[in-house]
Amino acid sequence: GRTRSEADDCPICQLPLPLDAKQSLFRECCMKRVCKGCILAADKRGMRDCPFCRTPTPETDSQILAMVRKRVAAGDPVAIYFLGNQYEYGEYGLEKDVTRAVELYERTAELGV
Repeated sequence: GRTRSEADDCPICQLPLPLDAKQSLFRECCMKRVCKGCILAADKRGMRDCPFCRTPTPETDSQILAMVRKRVAAGDPVAIYFLGNQYEYGEYGLEKDVTRAVELYERTAELGV
């Protein structure tokens, strides 16, 4: 039987994601973690966009934050959690704000993640 959740699978090849986080990449555009094998396969085909949703790869932190905030506004719990992490650690050009991070984490929990 299966010992890991299907949520731990690469959304493209459906194989379990490696436990080593360095062997997969989180895509901010679609909030999916994709295995490096699928990213390499897409790259070999000349695809420079996200291999899952085909969104062009953002080049700046502000472009990434715009994508994330759009998903947050739509109520995506993974995006809300991701944004909370960015506030907690002060990444992507955001000022570190633990209070805001906790608010986002609580909102995520209310949505069931």
